[in-house]
Amino acid sequence: MTGIDFDCTCCATTHCGTDGTRDRPWPVLGFHRPDPYLALSPQELRDCDATDDACWIARPDRTDFFVRAKMPMPIRADPLRRLDHEPWVRIGEDDFVDILSHIEDDAYRAEYAGHLATALPGYEDTEGVPVLVRSQGHLRPVVVPDPAVEHPLVRDVHEGITREEAELRIRSFLLR
Repeated sequence: MTGIDFDCTCCATTHCGTDGTRDRPWPVLGFHRPDPYLALSPQELRDCDATDDACWIARPDRTDFFVRAKMPMPIRADPLRRLDHEPWVRIGEDDFVDILSHIEDDAYRAEYAGHLATALPGYEDTEGVPVLVRSQGHLRPVVVPDPAVEHPLVRDVHEGITREEAELRIRSFLLR
């Protein structure tokens, strides 16, 4: 396949011929908000708050907390490339507060249990997949699916996908 062209919303630049290498990286497959947020009615949206990296939703019986994380997927037989997703993850309130209170501390590292809160294209039923969330100071946390769970996404994150699969997923994502 030839390189991938895309308009980057982060730097407002059109990138041409990207091939997933360090010098010409592929776009990150990011999601604007967690899926539970997107399902809210206008009235329900009054009881929540969201930024590009954190979200909480107050419900009558509980409050849900979410953070946006990075989830790298290796490319088989090609250590120079990876496909990066940025899904949302549901975590506990104490973990949410801990991540936000240490966001300026680049040396702070912690791990939290969570569950994916984003439906990822190309996979069925990714919402609710158990994950480990690793904080990394001011950078987005890294999320790793629980390897004990039998799910195609878990397999792909731990074992990798082909370059062709990655490029097809990126092209499909850019068309949505």
